[in-house]
Amino acid sequence: MDVRAKVGRFHTGTLCTNPRACGRRTVQQRKLEGTLKGLRLAAVLAGLLVAVAGCGGRGGEDVVARVGSSSLTTDEFYASIPQQHLAMMSLEDQEDAVESWVKTELFYQEGLRQGIGKDDETARRLRGIEREIVAEEYIKRRMSEVPDVTDDDAAAYFAEHRNGYAIQVRLAHILVRNRPEAKRAREEILNGTPFETVAGSSSIDQTASIGGDLGYMRRGEMIHELEEVAFSLKVGEVSDVIASGYGYHILKVLDRHPGAGQPSFESKRSAVLSFLTSRRRREAFDGWLCEIETRSVVHVDTSLIRQAATERMKGAGDPSFVDQIDESPGDDAGAGAP
Repeated sequence: MDVRAKVGRFHTGTLCTNPRACGRRTVQQRKLEGTLKGLRLAAVLAGLLVAVAGCGGRGGEDVVARVGSSSLTTDEFYASIPQQHLAMMSLEDQEDAVESWVKTELFYQEGLRQGIGKDDETARRLRGIEREIVAEEYIKRRMSEVPDVTDDDAAAYFAEHRNGYAIQVRLAHILVRNRPEAKRAREEILNGTPFETVAGSSSIDQTASIGGDLGYMRRGEMIHELEEVAFSLKVGEVSDVIASGYGYHILKVLDRHPGAGQPSFESKRSAVLSFLTSRRRREAFDGWLCEIETRSVVHVDTSLIRQAATERMKGAGDPSFVDQIDESPGDDAGAGAP
């Protein structure tokens, strides 16, 4: 993973702004990943359509595939594939997707004949799938209501923050999978172990072999969660643990440079629009979440999970897992220690 991207888990998708860094994953790899995800989603949604509707024999519609009394129309097929995945699918990919639907439907119907779907475990898994789809669709619909950032909005913001877009910071970066790992790595650094040594031994980022060095970066060249922290740190300062959709990060500013000249709005237009869009959607997302929480009764007791996880891992003969139990829940983000 390379942090030189503008992302938002439910917000903006992923767009790399540094071809040199992103070149480590080929276009073909990214296309394959997107296509496979689209095919899986297409098969699941088409299967759910049949399971819920149980329909067939729809006269007058373009039926692209039929299995027994169940059929898949062209409209249903294209509706089941997200546009961003469809854009990466060739005609052959789409034909393969139809074949995938047929195979899934064959297994689905045979499973129903054998009574699968009525047992508690399968019913629980189906509820989980329904839960994810409904939540995702709700967020998608609410996101469509968020006003677009206009060029005038972006120009006004850029005029106010022009100097900030000229500044470059040289960053070192550590990425790990969970918070306890991140906290242990940060403690090592604060206790005197060089940042680059900890990055080499702990980080799962592609920069681990070079001590986590990301080089010089400007605003608009990294994910939103890291950008605000990166530009608030002093040279030599190490950030707190920062959570993102990729994992848990630690940053260190190695150098800060004012940059050469004043950038033009046109040269930064895309970065500013992306940043403001991400921020607007994030603020909207947080607002909806807060609004829903105030109407709901929510109770969370993570100590029960910690206790159960510890007992399970002890029983599995892996006492080292106990060390991974995080004693201080909650997201850390922001500037940290020098």
